[in-house]
Amino acid sequence: MKMLTKKSQIDKILELYPETLMIDSNNLKIPIFPKASLSINLNKYPKKPKLTLPKKIQRILVDSETYIPTFRHWDKTNPPLISIIITALKYSIEMVAGIKVHFLDKIVKDISYMARTSFPKETFCLLRIINGVLAEYVIAPGSESSVISAIFFPTRLGHDHTLIASCHSHPTSNNRPSRADLHTFRKFPVNIIIGAPYNFSTLGVYNLQGEQIPFEIHAFDLFEQKN
Repeated sequence: MKMLTKKSQIDKILELYPETLMIDSNNLKIPIFPKASLSINLNKYPKKPKLTLPKKIQRILVDSETYIPTFRHWDKTNPPLISIIITALKYSIEMVAGIKVHFLDKIVKDISYMARTSFPKETFCLLRIINGVLAEYVIAPGSESSVISAIFFPTRLGHDHTLIASCHSHPTSNNRPSRADLHTFRKFPVNIIIGAPYNFSTLGVYNLQGEQIPFEIHAFDLFEQKN
């Protein structure tokens, strides 16, 4: 496969983000939110470009590359589309900030299956962000479940910043958080409750305050889509 040139990378960025400001031939400023822009330096391309976020977003993400392994393990012999990295970063920010959630459809199918097979007991897991979408689940170590609750011990998780979402099932169609749920919610920026009959339409998605937030379900990993 022919390597993407710097020009083709810039063209793709301008196509996806038409309000991008070209500072010079190597530096771009891309509005990813109404009041926040991402700066990109392509001076050493095809080596990994330098991405700079506003400090207020840096404080939220801590280490943005943690959430985007395709960027962390940049391959200069076959660079990925930078425009897709920008989108993955935007999605990651939205989730860590608890303003919008992006699921890979496979993970929704996985948690739906777990909920059905655990019924009438509740099930509990954590969801991992990979390349801008919730894409993997982890059964929390030592978690316990019953017909009325699911319990886990956060101290057994270590410091895995990619596990940004809690997810548990309810044995009824009610996917609203209980008082006990709200206590757990404070530990994660994203929290999911799936109610019976456990499918895409019975997802409840909440921020750490227990406020419902919008979500999207994506059929493919961003980097699996055709360039």
